[in-house]
Amino acid sequence: MKGFFFLVFLSGAVAGAEADIWVRDTEPAILEVHYIRTEVTDTTKRATNYFKEETMLRVGKGKSCYCSVPRFNRDSLMYNNPSLYWQMEAASFKKDPKEHDRTTLERSGRYGSFIYKNYPEGKVTETAYFDMEDWRYEENWEKPVWEISDESKEILGYQCFKATADYRGRRWTAWFAPEIPIQDGPWKLCGLPGLILEAGDNFDMYHFIATGLWQNGLADVGFLCYREKRGVTEVTRDKFFNRWWRYANSNFGARMAALHGKGPIPGSNKKKVPHNDKEETNYPHNL
Repeated sequence: MKGFFFLVFLSGAVAGAEADIWVRDTEPAILEVHYIRTEVTDTTKRATNYFKEETMLRVGKGKSCYCSVPRFNRDSLMYNNPSLYWQMEAASFKKDPKEHDRTTLERSGRYGSFIYKNYPEGKVTETAYFDMEDWRYEENWEKPVWEISDESKEILGYQCFKATADYRGRRWTAWFAPEIPIQDGPWKLCGLPGLILEAGDNFDMYHFIATGLWQNGLADVGFLCYREKRGVTEVTRDKFFNRWWRYANSNFGARMAALHGKGPIPGSNKKKVPHNDKEETNYPHNL
């Protein structure tokens, strides 16, 4: 049994790293949690068609932000040193896709969403870059309705209890730690009487596992405005996901995904390569 906010150190922590980054509507952070996010892109080829990436949840008293650590670092570099950013971006496209090792963590920041809970108040805001544009939507903050069981296991030294919920088109299982009285977790998962340290959907296409927690020396929680100076397309939630779906299933979207290590590059026949769906599936796919 460990005390609240026991620190498990992890290399590559980003706490305090963004002092010069354009951030607005900030408040002090009380906790930062790092997770490994695993996404299976083809359930018939689980051994090869997946990627995993380090993500972080930064929590304040009123709001939180969840995003990819390498994406966070890339966007920080883009804002503070655009010349170096584009040099590194160009170099990444010269790599042979066959060199991509799916057993290691993604370093390019493939997961591109930034999810802000209770920002603005009572809302969830998500931003993402795809199809050569920056996109953003706001929605009412809908929390999962959990069923809690007495089944438990230990994660990072904390006793965690199992909870299940039908949420956004998938069946989710989460493991939360009552010793850490923060009702938050990775992605949009939240609303349990303790921090969610592990979660996954019923097909195990998405899985999150906590690897470290920090309490001290944290930067503020705020809305990261790296790209807003060049314009953001604001849409509804349905249009956001539908536009992403159309892009992901296009030949160009599949080619870009292949260059970042997902699947074969489409051939000259322009055959579309189907993409796995998002964590949430309850949106119109054919607008």
